[in-house]
Amino acid sequence: MKIKLISLCIFLNFLHPIGLRALVIPQTASLLSQSGAGISNSSLVNPALLLNENNHVSFSRNSWLGGIVGQKISLLSKNKTYISFETLSVTDIELRDEIASDSPIGLFGAYWYALEFNKAMFIADDFNLGYKVKINFSKLYTETMKGYTIDLGANKLINKNLSIGFIIKNFGEEYSSNLNVHNTPTYGMGLNYNIDDYRLILISDLLNQNSENVLKFAIQTNLPLGINFIFGTTYSENYKDFSVGIKLDLAGWSLIYGNLNHNNPILGNPSSIEIKKYF
Repeated sequence: MKIKLISLCIFLNFLHPIGLRALVIPQTASLLSQSGAGISNSSLVNPALLLNENNHVSFSRNSWLGGIVGQKISLLSKNKTYISFETLSVTDIELRDEIASDSPIGLFGAYWYALEFNKAMFIADDFNLGYKVKINFSKLYTETMKGYTIDLGANKLINKNLSIGFIIKNFGEEYSSNLNVHNTPTYGMGLNYNIDDYRLILISDLLNQNSENVLKFAIQTNLPLGINFIFGTTYSENYKDFSVGIKLDLAGWSLIYGNLNHNNPILGNPSSIEIKKYF
């Protein structure tokens, strides 16, 4: 019960210490296996990178903290417009009276839904801009909350092996019947470097959340065999994690699995499995 309540507090953004906010919520296995890194590598982090992605449809099954599970389905169309629908939920939280008893008087659930729309714009041969709009709705027992966030991104190709990206994310507000909360923006920059001779991709990000710095690093193999490996890590003053992933590519399909271990083991370790079909 205690673990579920802690997880829900993080899940609904009711707690704000950097040690909890840095924890990666597994939107997809691709993102989780990189520990959320990818300002100049992943369109899930920086919408300006949509122009570098192949058209696809994807589905992810996500397991987060304290029994919270979810799904994400997304589509990147031929005109490079991205739309997705995402859920997280838990249904077996014990309900007790003001005076605790051995047995709960019932069970209740918590639910979170989000609809996301991303678009990228071609500015020059080596420079793109993008934006992301996310609308979300959450419910915990009798309390409901809805809100929106806006992310902005830019990516610059320095040479054929090196690119640099910038993001400003989480502009927006959350609303409930009793409370309006202004989201605190996150600022970040990242590098992506391809080491062709060793078939490796190096990814590094620096973010600022609530005046705290968060470092993220990831490494991917770029092998021609249809199977690749991914490793990532996040480091801040109050939070650390390490992630691993594997990606299988075959005949226009991809299967990705990611798992993350962090320094709050009582909460459990997020994992995700993702299927993509390219067209």
